[in-house]
Amino acid sequence: MTTSVADTIRSFRLVRPDLPDPDERRAIREAAGLTQAQVGSAVGVSPQAVALWESGRRTPRGHYLGRYAEALRAMRELA
Repeated sequence: MTTSVADTIRSFRLVRPDLPDPDERRAIREAAGLTQAQVGSAVGVSPQAVALWESGRRTPRGHYLGRYAEALRAMRELA
């Protein structure tokens, strides 16, 4: 039995990065000695967006989710 390209594509599972809880996000940033403005600049969003993510009022979406998750991993290494 051959698998069509469409079936192969449908079988792909999107991997969504896991984010820590909002309070832990803030703690990671602070432990790395960075401001919300610095993180926002690295991710490509405003400091207000980072503040909303750290408060739990919003969650990053689209490519910002991956960028933010990667930034959190990097900040953990800095701390």
